[in-house]
This record gives sequence, structure tokens and C-alpha cells, in this order.
Amino acid sequence: MVSVALTEGLLRVGMTVWARRARPNCGVRPELLARLQTAYANDGPSNEGGTDGVTFDAHRGFRHQANLRELPVHGIPVSTNSRGLRGAQEFPVPRPPGATVRIAALGDSFTFGEGVRDDETWPAQLAGAIPGTEVMNLGERAYAHDQMYFALRDVGLSLQPDVVILGFYPNDLWRDELTFYCAEKPRFSEASGGWRVDNYPVPAPAQAWSAVRRLPLVYAIPRVIVESLTQSPTTDRSGEERGAEALRRIREATVAAGARLVLVNLPDHPDRGPEEGSFFHRWCAATQTECVDVAPLFVEFAGNADGDAIRARFQGPHGDIHYSREGYRVVAEALRRHFAQHPLTRAGARPAAP
Repeated sequence: MVSVALTEGLLRVGMTVWARRARPNCGVRPELLARLQTAYANDGPSNEGGTDGVTFDAHRGFRHQANLRELPVHGIPVSTNSRGLRGAQEFPVPRPPGATVRIAALGDSFTFGEGVRDDETWPAQLAGAIPGTEVMNLGERAYAHDQMYFALRDVGLSLQPDVVILGFYPNDLWRDELTFYCAEKPRFSEASGGWRVDNYPVPAPAQAWSAVRRLPLVYAIPRVIVESLTQSPTTDRSGEERGAEALRRIREATVAAGARLVLVNLPDHPDRGPEEGSFFHRWCAATQTECVDVAPLFVEFAGNADGDAIRARFQGPHGDIHYSREGYRVVAEALRRHFAQHPLTRAGARPAAP
């Protein structure tokens, strides 16, 4: 018993040193290792209203706090409205009378607008590009498609959108495989009776932190080793089944609310052409969903196919894959052109979704 206690103590010291020195990586696998790293890197639970403007959400795991005013996030001021949506603009419910078309934008950090100001995100620039529209930015950093579904169900549909645009970033499919990405999150899993939601309601940060810190490392570390050896390898198709289920639910909820669903592809390599065999193209063709591929427009706007020049102009500095203000303008223009050919119409006032 003394030997076990001494080993446990040494493992806890080593885990603390490693977790606090290791480079943060939300995508660590196995997930138990990610949970251990997060718990031992912090003296207490995170996502409870900290300085990064993120708070806990029992359905999505985390979301931005409401009523932020130019809070610096990675050096960029971020504001949110009373519902926690990016930007200070409010969207009253019931909707006021008039011909304004209301659009809800779902997505991850590419939709949230990582690295740019509130008025430089693609939802904000789209609102400026199409007169008579309101675009509500429900994007959240590090979201998977399951979290986007709950954001739409819990907040987006209650705002009575006429159109829902989902900013599709291919790596979100890999996040669909996880119940922990930066923090606890839900996940869709297929079972004998159909699809279920794992890790839902999402445990609160204090509960999750305490559970991991109470876990004996003499048990946890061997388990991490076993899981590392037995887990399925990540492939280009990882997460596709779960992602398809999340998108099916998003599409079903959108149509049931009387709105249109549009997917817009947001590649992290804007210098490359469209990937015709990708999940995005296959899913759009199979479901006959309205889809917009932004990739060709980057080359058109650049005036050449020089990859270095395209990345320097349309992506963030120092290797950041997120778009610059100019990059997000390309996304807004691609959508403007789509809606010029497929006009926006107001579906009419509808009761707020529960």
C-alpha cells in the first residue's frame, strides 16, 4: 500500500508538470489523456465565466457569455449580444413587421470570426452585402456539428430565421467523433435502437474536473496506454457518419421551422481548388441541399493561382488558417452571388420554437 501510494504521488507530480508544460492541444487522443491534461493543467474547473468570455452550457458544453463588450480574445476585441451571439446587435422576438430577411449562421471559429473584429466576420459582411437582411452569428470556436445542432435548436430557431447557413469546415467531422474537445461536449452515436446522444446533458466543469482529479493515476495511465493501442486510427472519413446524422437533424429542424438550409464550404487551404469527392460535395448531392463552395472564388479574387500569395492575402498571419478580413469578404461575396441566383424571401412570422 505504501508503494502504491508513493507511486500515485509521483505520478500526480509528473502529470502536473507535464500538463502545465505541454503545448495545449484540444485534439489529444485518447480522450482520457485530453481530460487528464486539462484537469492537471488547471487548479480548478474552466469554462465557468472566465477571462476568455466562455461559459458552460449543459447542451453544447460551452458557449460565449452574453453582453461582452470588446473583450480581448487572442488580441482581438469581441462583443456579444444578450443571447451570446457575436456582435452587439440585438434581434427581437417576435420579429418586427417588414420585409427584412433574417439569416442564422451556424459554424465553428471560421463562422465566429477568429482573428477579426465583429464587423469583419463573414456573417457581418454578408449582412452588409445584401440590403434588407439581418444575419445572426451563432458561430462558436471549436464547435462540432453536434454542438451546432443544439445551438440551432436552443437559440437559432427561436429567433425565427428565414434561412440557416452552416459554415462547413471539414475538420469539424473529426470533432464529431469526440466527447471532449477543449472541454466536455455531446456526441451522436449509433445504437441498436437508433441514434443516441452521449455525454448529455454535458457535465458541469466542476463536476468533470473533480471526477478526473479523483481518478487514480495508477489506473488511469495504464488505461490511456491500452486505449492508445486499441483505438481506431483517424482517417479522412473519420466522423462522417456522426456528422451526417448531425447535419440531418439540422436540416430536419430547419425545414420544420419553414426555413432554408444552405451549406457553405470553408476550406483551410484557399489556394486549392474544390475537392469534388469530399464529404461536403457528396452530402450536398445526396440530400439535394443548397450548397456553396467558396474555394474557386479565392483564386478569382487573387487574380492568379499563386498559393503563397493567396494564403498571405486571405488567411491570418503567422500560419493562422483562419481567414483575414479579405478572406471573410470572399465568403460573403460567394453567398451574395448564390442568393442573387436563388433570391432570399421572408417566410413570414412564425411562433418561436420551444
